[in-house]
Amino acid sequence: MKVERKEQGATRRSILQLLRRHGQMSAIELSEALEIGAVGIRQHLTALQQEGLVYICGLRRNIGRPAHLYALTERAESFFPKHYERLVCELIESVAAVGGEAAVTEILEQRRKTLFTRLAPQLADKPRAAQITALTEALVDQGYMCECEQGEQGDWLLIQYNCPFDCVARRYPQICAQELRLYEELLATTIERDTTIASGGHCCRYRIPG
Repeated sequence: MKVERKEQGATRRSILQLLRRHGQMSAIELSEALEIGAVGIRQHLTALQQEGLVYICGLRRNIGRPAHLYALTERAESFFPKHYERLVCELIESVAAVGGEAAVTEILEQRRKTLFTRLAPQLADKPRAAQITALTEALVDQGYMCECEQGEQGDWLLIQYNCPFDCVARRYPQICAQELRLYEELLATTIERDTTIASGGHCCRYRIPG
């Protein structure tokens, strides 16, 4: 059973790779490219559709029965390697090489101000619980694996289980300082951060007064 699942996973990855390379393909074209029967390919495509990774993007009308064309969804893009974090690290290092640590701090402060302007309206005139929920949702949209929960004493925990710019934060702690300041400005309160991923913790955890 494990071998069969492994083979299915490999076939589906191959389908995703072919669609990434060619943009759109029919089941017959995928069948020929992978040397797998068309019935089997259609079963894989159905499974990938159910997972939200491929969709029918059109119809090709040739001699005989028209053929559905399949393409990748936006969700499928997560299966392909991205190097945004490396690029950000290299850009920050270039800024530091030209302007020193002060220049790094300056651009991170500007980022904080931009984020505050964007997020503040989403939190304005809301009770604390709604503010923290809105902030958590905004962070998820930015790529954080993030959740919030209220403690027995009424205070809140905001927990981030990943860091979208981990390599930058480990080299430039200013980014962690700016994150904390941003949350304090948005929530208009003092926040305690008792652990960070950049310092070796398994999460970044913020304690927010209720």
